[in-house]
Amino acid sequence: MLYTYWAVMAFLFGAIVGSFLNVVVWRLPRGQSLVQPGSHCPKCTRTLTAFENIPLVSFLALRARCRTCKTPISWRYFWVELVTAATFLAIYLKFGPHVETVAYCLFMAPLIAAFCTDVDAFLIPDQLHLFALFVAVAFDIYGIIAGLPGHRLLWGWLPTSIWGGFLCTGVFLLIQVFGWVVLRKSAMGDGDVKLARAIGAMLPLNLSLISFFIAVAVGAVWGVANLARQAMTGGQAEEQIADEPSDESEEEEQNEFVGMLQWSAIYLLYVDAILFVARALRIQRLIPSANAVVPVESIEDDDFTPGATHIPFGPFMVVGVALAIFFGSQLLKLYLRWSGLG
Repeated sequence: MLYTYWAVMAFLFGAIVGSFLNVVVWRLPRGQSLVQPGSHCPKCTRTLTAFENIPLVSFLALRARCRTCKTPISWRYFWVELVTAATFLAIYLKFGPHVETVAYCLFMAPLIAAFCTDVDAFLIPDQLHLFALFVAVAFDIYGIIAGLPGHRLLWGWLPTSIWGGFLCTGVFLLIQVFGWVVLRKSAMGDGDVKLARAIGAMLPLNLSLISFFIAVAVGAVWGVANLARQAMTGGQAEEQIADEPSDESEEEEQNEFVGMLQWSAIYLLYVDAILFVARALRIQRLIPSANAVVPVESIEDDDFTPGATHIPFGPFMVVGVALAIFFGSQLLKLYLRWSGLG
Protein backbone atom coordinates (compact mmCIF):
# COMPACT_ATOMS: atom_id res chain seq x y z
CA MET A 1 0.00 0.00 0.00
CA LEU A 2 2.86 2.37 0.78
CA TYR A 3 4.43 1.62 -2.61
CA THR A 4 1.12 2.37 -4.33
CA TYR A 5 0.72 5.56 -2.33
CA TRP A 6 4.08 6.93 -3.46
CA ALA A 7 3.38 5.87 -7.04
CA VAL A 8 0.17 7.92 -6.99
CA MET A 9 2.02 10.83 -5.39
CA ALA A 10 4.69 10.66 -8.10
CA PHE A 11 1.99 10.91 -10.77
CA LEU A 12 0.25 13.83 -9.06
CA PHE A 13 3.49 15.67 -8.41
CA GLY A 14 4.46 15.15 -12.05
CA ALA A 15 1.16 16.68 -13.16
CA ILE A 16 1.82 19.72 -10.95
CA VAL A 17 5.34 20.09 -12.36
CA GLY A 18 3.91 19.70 -15.86
CA SER A 19 1.54 22.58 -15.18
CA PHE A 20 4.54 24.75 -14.27
CA LEU A 21 6.42 23.55 -17.36
CA ASN A 22 3.59 24.94 -19.49
CA VAL A 23 4.36 28.35 -18.00
CA VAL A 24 8.06 27.83 -18.68
CA VAL A 25 7.48 26.79 -22.30
CA TRP A 26 5.35 29.85 -23.01
CA ARG A 27 7.22 32.54 -21.10
CA LEU A 28 10.90 31.61 -21.09
CA PRO A 29 11.52 31.94 -24.87
CA ARG A 30 9.70 35.29 -24.76
CA GLY A 31 11.85 36.61 -21.93
CA GLN A 32 8.90 36.93 -19.54
CA SER A 33 8.93 36.38 -15.79
CA LEU A 34 7.91 32.93 -14.57
CA VAL A 35 6.37 34.44 -11.44
CA GLN A 36 4.57 37.64 -12.44
CA PRO A 37 1.87 38.00 -13.54
CA GLY A 38 0.01 34.94 -12.32
CA SER A 39 -1.64 32.43 -14.64
CA HIS A 40 -4.07 34.22 -16.91
CA CYS A 41 -5.85 33.95 -20.23
CA PRO A 42 -3.63 35.51 -22.93
CA LYS A 43 -6.73 36.69 -24.80
CA CYS A 44 -8.88 38.39 -22.14
CA THR A 45 -6.03 38.64 -19.54
CA ARG A 46 -8.32 37.45 -16.74
CA THR A 47 -6.41 35.86 -13.84
CA LEU A 48 -7.27 32.19 -13.48
CA THR A 49 -8.88 30.93 -10.30
CA ALA A 50 -7.58 28.04 -8.23
CA PHE A 51 -10.20 25.76 -9.77
CA GLU A 52 -8.95 26.60 -13.26
CA ASN A 53 -5.37 25.72 -12.30
CA ILE A 54 -5.90 22.08 -11.28
CA PRO A 55 -3.58 20.01 -13.52
CA LEU A 56 -5.35 17.79 -16.07
CA VAL A 57 -8.75 18.19 -14.39
CA SER A 58 -9.31 21.87 -15.15
CA PHE A 59 -8.48 21.48 -18.83
CA LEU A 60 -11.06 18.74 -19.25
CA ALA A 61 -13.64 20.47 -17.07
CA LEU A 62 -13.35 23.70 -19.09
CA ARG A 63 -13.50 21.69 -22.34
CA ALA A 64 -10.29 23.30 -23.58
CA ARG A 65 -11.73 26.81 -23.57
CA CYS A 66 -11.38 29.94 -21.45
CA ARG A 67 -14.34 30.21 -19.08
CA THR A 68 -14.77 33.92 -19.85
CA CYS A 69 -13.92 34.62 -23.49
CA LYS A 70 -14.27 31.03 -24.78
CA THR A 71 -10.88 31.21 -26.51
CA PRO A 72 -9.66 27.67 -27.31
CA ILE A 73 -6.82 26.36 -25.13
CA SER A 74 -4.13 24.35 -26.88
CA TRP A 75 -4.17 20.63 -26.16
CA ARG A 76 -0.44 20.85 -25.60
CA TYR A 77 -1.14 22.11 -22.07
CA PHE A 78 -2.91 18.87 -21.27
CA TRP A 79 -0.34 16.65 -22.95
CA VAL A 80 2.63 18.31 -21.22
CA GLU A 81 0.98 17.74 -17.84
CA LEU A 82 0.10 14.14 -18.70
CA VAL A 83 3.51 13.28 -20.16
CA THR A 84 5.32 14.79 -17.18
CA ALA A 85 3.07 12.93 -14.76
CA ALA A 86 3.57 9.65 -16.64
CA THR A 87 7.33 10.22 -16.78
CA PHE A 88 7.57 10.80 -13.03
CA LEU A 89 5.49 7.70 -12.39
CA ALA A 90 7.64 5.59 -14.73
CA ILE A 91 10.81 6.83 -13.03
CA TYR A 92 9.42 5.92 -9.62
CA LEU A 93 8.38 2.47 -10.84
CA LYS A 94 11.89 1.88 -12.19
CA PHE A 95 14.00 3.24 -9.32
CA GLY A 96 11.58 3.03 -6.40
CA PRO A 97 11.82 5.17 -3.25
CA HIS A 98 15.40 6.23 -3.86
CA VAL A 99 17.31 9.44 -4.39
CA GLU A 100 17.72 8.40 -8.04
CA THR A 101 13.98 8.92 -8.50
CA VAL A 102 14.21 12.53 -7.34
CA ALA A 103 17.31 13.18 -9.45
CA TYR A 104 15.89 11.74 -12.66
CA CYS A 105 12.57 13.53 -12.18
CA LEU A 106 14.35 16.84 -11.73
CA PHE A 107 16.53 16.04 -14.76
CA MET A 108 13.69 15.08 -17.09
CA ALA A 109 11.47 18.06 -16.24
CA PRO A 110 13.61 20.69 -18.05
CA LEU A 111 14.16 18.26 -20.92
CA ILE A 112 10.40 18.01 -21.45
CA ALA A 113 10.24 21.81 -21.54
CA ALA A 114 13.21 21.89 -23.95
CA PHE A 115 11.34 19.46 -26.22
CA CYS A 116 8.49 21.95 -26.53
CA THR A 117 10.56 25.13 -26.91
CA ASP A 118 12.71 23.54 -29.60
CA VAL A 119 9.62 22.44 -31.52
CA ASP A 120 8.03 25.88 -31.19
CA ALA A 121 10.99 28.20 -31.72
CA PHE A 122 14.08 26.09 -32.55
CA LEU A 123 15.41 27.26 -29.20
CA ILE A 124 16.63 25.55 -26.03
CA PRO A 125 16.93 28.33 -23.42
CA ASP A 126 20.10 28.31 -21.35
CA GLN A 127 18.12 28.01 -18.12
CA LEU A 128 16.78 24.58 -19.16
CA HIS A 129 19.94 22.74 -20.13
CA LEU A 130 21.91 24.39 -17.31
CA PHE A 131 19.32 23.31 -14.73
CA ALA A 132 19.58 19.75 -16.05
CA LEU A 133 23.39 20.01 -15.90
CA PHE A 134 23.37 21.25 -12.29
CA VAL A 135 21.01 18.44 -11.27
CA ALA A 136 23.36 15.90 -12.89
CA VAL A 137 26.47 17.26 -11.18
CA ALA A 138 24.74 17.62 -7.80
CA PHE A 139 23.45 14.04 -7.99
CA ASP A 140 26.91 12.79 -8.91
CA ILE A 141 28.52 14.63 -5.98
CA TYR A 142 25.88 13.21 -3.64
CA GLY A 143 26.54 9.74 -5.05
CA ILE A 144 30.27 10.13 -4.47
CA ILE A 145 29.72 11.19 -0.86
CA ALA A 146 27.15 8.45 -0.23
CA GLY A 147 29.18 5.79 -2.02
CA LEU A 148 26.52 4.98 -4.63
CA PRO A 149 27.54 2.62 -7.46
CA GLY A 150 28.76 4.38 -10.59
CA HIS A 151 29.71 7.61 -8.79
CA ARG A 152 33.40 8.18 -8.19
CA LEU A 153 36.23 10.63 -8.61
CA LEU A 154 38.43 10.07 -11.65
CA TRP A 155 42.12 10.48 -10.96
CA GLY A 156 41.16 11.31 -7.41
CA TRP A 157 39.65 14.75 -8.12
CA LEU A 158 37.31 14.82 -11.17
CA PRO A 159 33.63 13.79 -10.79
CA THR A 160 32.47 11.40 -13.51
CA SER A 161 29.62 13.77 -14.40
CA ILE A 162 32.06 16.52 -15.40
CA TRP A 163 34.09 14.10 -17.50
CA GLY A 164 30.99 12.59 -19.13
CA GLY A 165 29.67 16.04 -20.01
CA PHE A 166 33.05 16.95 -21.48
CA LEU A 167 33.18 13.86 -23.70
CA CYS A 168 29.60 14.20 -24.97
CA THR A 169 30.11 17.89 -25.66
CA GLY A 170 33.17 16.96 -27.69
CA VAL A 171 31.16 14.48 -29.78
CA PHE A 172 28.62 17.11 -30.78
CA LEU A 173 31.27 19.75 -31.35
CA LEU A 174 33.00 17.40 -33.79
CA ILE A 175 29.69 17.15 -35.64
CA GLN A 176 29.53 20.94 -35.76
CA VAL A 177 33.07 21.21 -37.13
CA PHE A 178 32.50 18.43 -39.66
CA GLY A 179 29.30 20.09 -40.87
CA TRP A 180 31.07 23.40 -41.24
CA VAL A 181 34.01 21.94 -43.16
CA VAL A 182 31.78 19.94 -45.52
CA LEU A 183 28.69 22.14 -45.85
CA ARG A 184 30.13 25.54 -44.92
CA LYS A 185 27.30 26.03 -42.44
CA SER A 186 26.35 24.90 -38.96
CA ALA A 187 25.06 21.33 -38.88
CA MET A 188 24.19 21.38 -35.17
CA GLY A 189 22.74 24.15 -33.01
CA ASP A 190 24.52 25.33 -29.88
CA GLY A 191 21.47 24.35 -27.82
CA ASP A 192 21.89 20.73 -28.93
CA VAL A 193 25.56 20.79 -27.95
CA LYS A 194 24.79 22.12 -24.47
CA LEU A 195 21.94 19.65 -24.04
CA ALA A 196 24.36 16.84 -24.93
CA ARG A 197 26.65 18.10 -22.15
CA ALA A 198 23.85 17.78 -19.59
CA ILE A 199 22.96 14.30 -20.87
CA GLY A 200 26.58 13.17 -20.67
CA ALA A 201 26.81 14.48 -17.11
CA MET A 202 23.68 12.62 -15.98
CA LEU A 203 23.85 9.27 -17.75
CA PRO A 204 26.70 6.75 -17.82
CA LEU A 205 28.72 7.13 -20.98
CA ASN A 206 27.33 3.98 -22.61
CA LEU A 207 23.73 5.10 -22.02
CA SER A 208 24.56 8.61 -23.26
CA LEU A 209 25.88 7.22 -26.52
CA ILE A 210 22.84 4.96 -26.84
CA SER A 211 20.56 7.97 -26.36
CA PHE A 212 22.43 9.84 -29.13
CA PHE A 213 22.19 6.83 -31.43
CA ILE A 214 18.44 6.63 -30.84
CA ALA A 215 18.11 10.36 -31.45
CA VAL A 216 19.97 10.12 -34.75
CA ALA A 217 17.93 7.09 -35.86
CA VAL A 218 14.58 8.67 -35.01
CA GLY A 219 15.67 12.00 -36.46
CA ALA A 220 16.78 10.36 -39.70
CA VAL A 221 13.42 8.64 -40.14
CA TRP A 222 11.59 11.87 -39.36
CA GLY A 223 13.84 13.85 -41.69
CA VAL A 224 13.30 11.49 -44.62
CA ALA A 225 9.55 11.61 -44.05
CA ASN A 226 9.68 15.40 -43.91
CA LEU A 227 11.68 15.61 -47.14
CA ALA A 228 9.21 13.28 -48.84
CA ARG A 229 6.33 15.45 -47.68
CA GLN A 230 8.11 18.59 -48.92
CA ALA A 231 8.76 16.97 -52.28
CA MET A 232 5.13 16.01 -52.69
CA THR A 233 3.90 19.49 -51.76
CA GLY A 234 6.51 21.39 -53.76
CA GLY A 235 8.22 22.81 -50.70
CA GLN A 236 11.59 21.29 -51.53
CA ALA A 237 12.15 23.58 -54.50
CA GLU A 238 11.36 26.63 -52.41
CA GLU A 239 13.86 25.50 -49.78
CA GLN A 240 16.59 25.07 -52.36
CA ILE A 241 16.04 28.59 -53.64
CA ALA A 242 16.11 29.96 -50.11
CA ASP A 243 19.39 28.17 -49.36
CA GLU A 244 21.38 29.48 -52.33
CA PRO A 245 24.88 30.64 -51.38
CA SER A 246 25.17 34.30 -50.44
CA ASP A 247 27.97 36.72 -51.32
CA GLU A 248 29.57 36.31 -47.90
CA SER A 249 33.30 36.86 -48.12
CA GLU A 250 35.85 34.21 -47.26
CA GLU A 251 37.13 36.38 -44.42
CA GLU A 252 33.68 36.53 -42.82
CA GLU A 253 33.37 32.76 -43.09
CA GLN A 254 36.72 32.33 -41.38
CA ASN A 255 35.69 34.71 -38.60
CA GLU A 256 32.48 32.77 -38.08
CA PHE A 257 34.40 29.50 -37.95
CA VAL A 258 36.85 30.92 -35.41
CA GLY A 259 33.91 32.18 -33.36
CA MET A 260 32.41 28.69 -33.37
CA LEU A 261 35.71 27.26 -32.10
CA GLN A 262 35.79 29.85 -29.32
CA TRP A 263 32.30 28.92 -28.18
CA SER A 264 33.35 25.27 -28.36
CA ALA A 265 36.11 25.95 -25.83
CA ILE A 266 33.59 27.75 -23.60
CA TYR A 267 31.23 24.77 -23.61
CA LEU A 268 33.98 22.22 -23.07
CA LEU A 269 35.39 24.12 -20.08
CA TYR A 270 31.96 24.86 -18.58
CA VAL A 271 32.68 28.59 -18.64
CA ASP A 272 29.07 29.46 -19.47
CA ALA A 273 27.79 27.33 -16.57
CA ILE A 274 30.27 28.87 -14.13
CA LEU A 275 29.35 32.37 -15.24
CA PHE A 276 25.63 31.58 -14.99
CA VAL A 277 26.09 30.59 -11.34
CA ALA A 278 28.20 33.69 -10.72
CA ARG A 279 25.46 35.90 -12.11
CA ALA A 280 22.82 34.15 -10.06
CA LEU A 281 24.91 34.66 -6.92
CA ARG A 282 25.77 38.22 -8.02
CA ILE A 283 29.50 37.58 -7.88
CA GLN A 284 30.31 38.06 -11.57
CA ARG A 285 32.66 40.88 -10.63
CA LEU A 286 35.00 38.19 -9.24
CA ILE A 287 35.53 36.70 -12.70
CA PRO A 288 35.97 39.67 -15.06
CA SER A 289 37.79 37.57 -17.64
CA ALA A 290 34.77 35.29 -18.05
CA ASN A 291 32.50 38.33 -18.34
CA ALA A 292 34.65 39.54 -21.21
CA VAL A 293 34.33 36.20 -23.01
CA VAL A 294 30.63 35.44 -22.50
CA PRO A 295 28.12 38.26 -23.02
CA VAL A 296 25.33 38.81 -20.49
CA GLU A 297 22.68 38.02 -23.10
CA SER A 298 21.81 34.49 -24.09
CA ILE A 299 24.23 33.07 -26.61
CA GLU A 300 21.44 31.48 -28.64
CA ASP A 301 21.27 32.72 -32.23
CA ASP A 302 18.12 34.83 -32.33
CA ASP A 303 18.62 35.57 -36.03
CA PHE A 304 18.15 31.95 -37.09
CA THR A 305 15.17 31.49 -39.39
CA PRO A 306 14.29 27.83 -39.98
CA GLY A 307 13.57 26.72 -43.49
CA ALA A 308 10.88 24.35 -44.65
CA THR A 309 13.15 21.30 -44.37
CA HIS A 310 14.84 22.26 -41.10
CA ILE A 311 13.90 20.11 -38.12
CA PRO A 312 14.89 20.64 -34.48
CA PHE A 313 17.14 17.91 -33.12
CA GLY A 314 16.53 18.60 -29.42
CA PRO A 315 13.21 16.70 -29.28
CA PHE A 316 14.89 13.58 -30.69
CA MET A 317 17.58 13.89 -28.04
CA VAL A 318 14.92 14.03 -25.32
CA VAL A 319 13.23 10.93 -26.74
CA GLY A 320 16.60 9.19 -26.87
CA VAL A 321 17.32 10.05 -23.24
CA ALA A 322 13.96 8.73 -22.08
CA LEU A 323 14.40 5.45 -23.96
CA ALA A 324 17.99 5.11 -22.72
CA ILE A 325 16.95 5.60 -19.09
CA PHE A 326 14.23 2.95 -19.20
CA PHE A 327 15.51 0.53 -21.84
CA GLY A 328 19.16 1.44 -22.42
CA SER A 329 20.66 -1.61 -20.73
CA GLN A 330 18.36 -3.99 -22.58
CA LEU A 331 19.09 -2.28 -25.91
CA LEU A 332 22.81 -2.51 -25.28
CA LYS A 333 22.57 -6.23 -24.50
CA LEU A 334 20.52 -6.83 -27.64
CA TYR A 335 23.05 -4.98 -29.76
CA LEU A 336 26.03 -6.84 -28.28
CA ARG A 337 24.26 -10.15 -28.82
CA TRP A 338 23.29 -9.24 -32.38
CA SER A 339 26.79 -8.01 -33.25
CA GLY A 340 28.46 -11.01 -31.66
CA LEU A 341 30.40 -8.84 -29.22
CA GLY A 342 28.41 -9.83 -26.15
